[in-house]
Amino acid sequence: MSVVFKSYPLENDLAMAAVVLGGLPPSVVKRIGAFLGIRATKVGSIVKISEKTLDRRLKSGARLKPDESERLARLMRIISLAVSALESEDNARQWLQRPLRELGGHTPLQLAATEPGSREVERVLGRIEHGIFA
Repeated sequence: MSVVFKSYPLENDLAMAAVVLGGLPPSVVKRIGAFLGIRATKVGSIVKISEKTLDRRLKSGARLKPDESERLARLMRIISLAVSALESEDNARQWLQRPLRELGGHTPLQLAATEPGSREVERVLGRIEHGIFA
């Protein structure tokens, strides 16, 4: 698991559901941005949190709503799986931002915005992890 998310139970769905229902802190958006080397507002746009809403939550410290937290948790899971499958944070960082033929020319980050897209990214990562490239 990536050190950026070590305090979250990403591999325990029941525990993560409780975290999502309670709302993730908006600082997680900034941590993901720092990890990926992109602005927090770009992470916000990936998970459908407007710049204005993100700014307001960061300033007030108010937790994200459950639907926002769920989308962010999905992205956290994809990042964690990429680090595991690609065996380094640097490899994962690059892979997540590169358009891939097997994802219809989209980047994994673009597809992580939706549940079906995330499932497809997870399938590709599973093939990588198990050495199945075709």
